Amino acid sequence: MLASDPVAGEAQRPDLAALSLETGLSIITLRACFARGLKTQAEILTFLNPRLDQLTSPWKIRDMKPAVERLTLARGSRELVRIYGDYDVDGTTGAALLTWVFEEMGIRSEARQPDRFKDGYGLNVGAVEEAHRDGARVLVTVDCGITSFDAAAKAQELGLDLIVVDHHQLDPKRGLPPALAVVNPQRPDCESGLKQLCGCGLAFYLALALRNRGRELGWFSQPGVTPAPDTRPEPNLKKHLDLVVMATAADMVPLIGDNHILVRQGMEVLKYSTKPGVRALLEAAGVGARELSPGHLGFVIGPRINASGRMQSASIALELLTTHDAARARQLAQEIEKLNEERAATQNAIWDQVRVKVEVGIAEGKFTHGIVVADEGWHEGVVGIVASRVTETFRRPAAVISIRLAENDAKGSVRTYGGKDVLAALHASAGVLKGYGGHRHAAGLSLAIDRLEEFATSFDRALADIAEDLSLRPLSLEGECELADLKLDTVLELERLGPFGPGNPEPVFKVRARVQRHSIMKGRHYKLQLASPDDSATGSVQGSSGPAVMEAVWFGAAERGEEMESSPQGPFAPHTTEWAGVPEVNRFRGKTTPTFRVRDWRAGPTA
Repeated sequence: MLASDPVAGEAQRPDLAALSLETGLSIITLRACFARGLKTQAEILTFLNPRLDQLTSPWKIRDMKPAVERLTLARGSRELVRIYGDYDVDGTTGAALLTWVFEEMGIRSEARQPDRFKDGYGLNVGAVEEAHRDGARVLVTVDCGITSFDAAAKAQELGLDLIVVDHHQLDPKRGLPPALAVVNPQRPDCESGLKQLCGCGLAFYLALALRNRGRELGWFSQPGVTPAPDTRPEPNLKKHLDLVVMATAADMVPLIGDNHILVRQGMEVLKYSTKPGVRALLEAAGVGARELSPGHLGFVIGPRINASGRMQSASIALELLTTHDAARARQLAQEIEKLNEERAATQNAIWDQVRVKVEVGIAEGKFTHGIVVADEGWHEGVVGIVASRVTETFRRPAAVISIRLAENDAKGSVRTYGGKDVLAALHASAGVLKGYGGHRHAAGLSLAIDRLEEFATSFDRALADIAEDLSLRPLSLEGECELADLKLDTVLELERLGPFGPGNPEPVFKVRARVQRHSIMKGRHYKLQLASPDDSATGSVQGSSGPAVMEAVWFGAAERGEEMESSPQGPFAPHTTEWAGVPEVNRFRGKTTPTFRVRDWRAGPTA
């Protein structure tokens, strides 16, 4: 049911009408601005039009100077630099970004990633030894390495200079790994204020600092000046924000501060990306520049990049994002498209099994504060996606774990709900785990099979003592409105407040409406036609006033269809129902229309 109602009297604030005239924004949009703490014309316009020159200086990040100096030395000595990125979207895009940037700056490099199934998460000793055998003198991690103590020690032993570029939290007991530089704003001695950056975002800041140093050292040719030996055109780093926006949206980091600037600027870069692989990826997904919206980041782009590492090898996506060859890019994009289809089918099959396990467990009095389910045969590459779905459906943090009988262990993924710090819950359960890592919103773990029950108990107990972050609770409503208020211009305004995610939740409004028609899509979702309470409603929300009809989609609800459709007080009964949902822009085949993505409902007054 709806989690909370609008704040009483907010819609009647005396300054709303005046602010609407000053900014040109609708009252509906201004309510969403107020909910984000934006209450003046200057604050609102700055948020809606963020500039790159507002970004924090990269030099404020601890260890940025030694990292840049070592890469500067590698450039001058023509040493080989090995880039090592994690296998998810963040690590893959981060490794791709450094590959492009190092090439543009004249640094010899090549990139590698761990195999999810053979190597597991992060930097490992074997990868360090391989880099050394291949002649690398510098090893730069992206989105991993902060807890890779054995691998860091091996790099030290082999004389391989290690630069860790990672945004994950430090081991609370062991601290920093032994490395030449640890570029991580989570360090207690880092005062940059950039703890919200993802791994690819940190790689971008490394690129900014490196370019700054290159300018000082004369690496780049100047217009109208005869170029000196070994100079090259100065790289336009903005064009690599297409990679940063993919990672920032996919990695569940707070979309505030510098991240808000990066994703807003990055969306425009992504639409007109010059990278053959990015263009091919969007083309294969059926998304053109005109149709691309912030919603595509989480539902279209991220899953496809992840599908490579989840189902086969992340190196496929890495090659796609770094290739100069348009024909090769199209080939790789089609391969990833097939892997994504396989991923979706596998994910849905596992979800069906998980849902039954959770429902049975709850009926038995289990999972009071956190859900832990495990089974043999669940594909470990998709359990993280399923865990997210569990949290959305059952509204509590969840761990979904794949049992590997041959290895006598289990590996899984954890996702938060209500802003609870799941990494803190794993810290509290460390005694029953082989390993774990991540951040407060999402993490991974491994443990022995015979400790699964013990972990479930410990995880549940730990979550009982961890407070929710109420600012991140879903369905905190921006306000109530009529369907007729959600005109296309207004919904386009709301879209400019995104992309949405932790720290910048999507705007949820309550409307009163009847369901005129509904149909099932792909056996799992509902497509609805909502009408204003007036039975004569025949208009469209694109109109300026009066009764309205609006298309809506309700993801996942058809899985509970029998229960809802059979109830005389259910959402499809012929009476007015209260709906909570997100106004969105639907771009399809050149047509742009407003739509309503349902998040929840409750029965309204009977007819």
